[in-house]
Amino acid sequence: MATTLPQETTRPKTVPPRQAALMSSTRVEQKGNIVVKWITSTDHKTIGYMYLIASVLFFMLGGVMALIIRAELFEPGMQIVPTKEQYN
Repeated sequence: MATTLPQETTRPKTVPPRQAALMSSTRVEQKGNIVVKWITSTDHKTIGYMYLIASVLFFMLGGVMALIIRAELFEPGMQIVPTKEQYN
């Protein structure tokens, strides 16, 4: 004689909405300004990106300044920079 045991049905546990939202998202957004987060970051990858961005910006600024000097020296008497103090 075979006896059958009653099958237990497992119902899903109810999860609070806040915990469900935290479990479903892989990245938790923090409140605040993104610029402040980048400037105050201690993450080595973020600091590396900041160095790359700063170096490209200063390289472009130096290139613009070099073009201004070359344009000033292109032809005698041509004044792109109005005063000698600004030229130096």
